[in-house]
Amino acid sequence: MRLALLSVLLLGVACSSDKPPVQGEPDASGPVDSGSDAGSDAGSDDDGGAGADDGGSTGDGGTGTPDAGSGEEDAGSCEPPAAVRESLLVPGLNNPRRLAVDATDIYIAESHSLRPNQTEGNGQILRVPRSGGDAVTVAKGFFVPNAIAVNAQFLFVLDETGLWRVDKATGARGTVPIEASVPDVISSGTDVRIGRLAGRDYVVVATGARRLVRVDATGSASSSLVLYEGPAGTQVRGARIDGTDVWFLVTGNTEPGLYRVPLDLETPAARVNASITSGTSLELTPTRFLITEGGGGTGRVLALPRAGGEARVLADGLQGPLFPVELHGAVYFKESVADDAGFLRRVRGCPANTTDSVGPVGTGPGGLIVDGDTLLFTSQESGTGGAVGRVP
Repeated sequence: MRLALLSVLLLGVACSSDKPPVQGEPDASGPVDSGSDAGSDAGSDDDGGAGADDGGSTGDGGTGTPDAGSGEEDAGSCEPPAAVRESLLVPGLNNPRRLAVDATDIYIAESHSLRPNQTEGNGQILRVPRSGGDAVTVAKGFFVPNAIAVNAQFLFVLDETGLWRVDKATGARGTVPIEASVPDVISSGTDVRIGRLAGRDYVVVATGARRLVRVDATGSASSSLVLYEGPAGTQVRGARIDGTDVWFLVTGNTEPGLYRVPLDLETPAARVNASITSGTSLELTPTRFLITEGGGGTGRVLALPRAGGEARVLADGLQGPLFPVELHGAVYFKESVADDAGFLRRVRGCPANTTDSVGPVGTGPGGLIVDGDTLLFTSQESGTGGAVGRVP
């Protein structure tokens, strides 16, 4: 089962280019609004949620609070770090995938099965207090819930049938998705982020397919706007919101790279850097973009300065890296391996391209986010082997 899961995870990872990163196109620099990009419990913005992880909510890309480090030291020391023990928050899960956080709680997308086109949905969204406690079911009946985000009132869940809006207090979600044109793809690469524009929350969905879509988060009827659409075969991944700009990765067409588009679509989406040809996930810090690309033994983790310049390889030779985050200047990411301590890794300051296992044993990718001074992760095993933990 673990090998079957690992093969599914690797299906969605594009092969890395053999060419070294080159000088970017236009300058990719820009302000970071409190280091966040999605809508909020407390009215702030973050890259998937908000202010505890963005003022009160977040999606599985990290918190809304900038890390304590400058972001340039990577891991600092050249000595291998000591392994740390995780605190298991929720053991015994069946394919836990992505995470979101608000001011008080952690939300978990538990898929149960990764098979497409099921006749009955056993997936569910769980909630556990950030301070610890029992997990409870918020909503169930999903098929393959994956990317999630949260604001003051709602959870937004990307499932095989589309984007669902779930009332956090009651679990109510209606009988149809609020946007059916953005079904989740089993092989990951999708993202759900909440941005704020003119006093309203909007959900941005990187579909893993050819579109980047903005959906009204509060309207009673579906109201969507296509922010970017590529030709057939395009894959849009790794959305992050910084103020009113959406950053995302494009692969699978003749113009791959890192793109930016205004949340209001006042100007069309534009490619900012053409050196990222097979990007799979994206993170923003105040000074740089963290990007994963490729897989199958040639996967890499890259750091691209926001002020412009060449991408730097932080790690290579990987099976399928995803979800890079930065905490106190160190870069962490998930790796596509099964039942192995290498599923959660940290970049060391030197020698170059050196990474170390953080400590826990698990199956990647699952999810990974920063929560204050800690990391929250999922180990994406099936049956009852999956778990959500915290390190240190």
